Amino acid sequence: MEAKVNLAAVNYHHGDKENLYLEVLRRRIRPINQTRLTGLAIAEGKADGQPVPLPVIFQLLAEPLFGLFADLEGPGPHAGRLIGRSLSEPLPFMEKFQAEEFQPVLARFGQAIRRHHPSLPPEEFLWRLSFVVGAMQHAAASLHHMKFMTRGICRDNDHAAALSHFVQFATAAFPRNRPGGG
Repeated sequence: MEAKVNLAAVNYHHGDKENLYLEVLRRRIRPINQTRLTGLAIAEGKADGQPVPLPVIFQLLAEPLFGLFADLEGPGPHAGRLIGRSLSEPLPFMEKFQAEEFQPVLARFGQAIRRHHPSLPPEEFLWRLSFVVGAMQHAAASLHHMKFMTRGICRDNDHAAALSHFVQFATAAFPRNRPGGG
């Protein structure tokens, strides 16, 4: 009741708390995913048939999410934490939501990354992609308390540093010309 809203209105408009939760996530995630897909399409157009450089792909994947942490006075950091947490520790009712909102985006980015490693065995490729996506989700979920986690070495909500380090990490997960690695 602290929000001073009629709880029956939640049920009327959303059916239940779970659907309300998903709608809150959907309103934040859809613009992020649209920005990601548009950015990738533009980068592919500029690449003129060549693979988009891996650092650019990973920048386009992470920047819209990490960018939420840029506005410390607004709701962005809270939304970023919520998204990161919801994806790294999904609740049971989120399976369909994740399939609808994230699988098409990850599949699209996976295709762009795969162009760099067409001979990498599918299982190896998918494990690497899973670890990269997991790192991005973890960063979003924990960016608010990096100072504590690193004993003061890193700053809280430092989206620029998180993005830079994520791009370096993700790119290193898919090295070029590695024996047995594509």
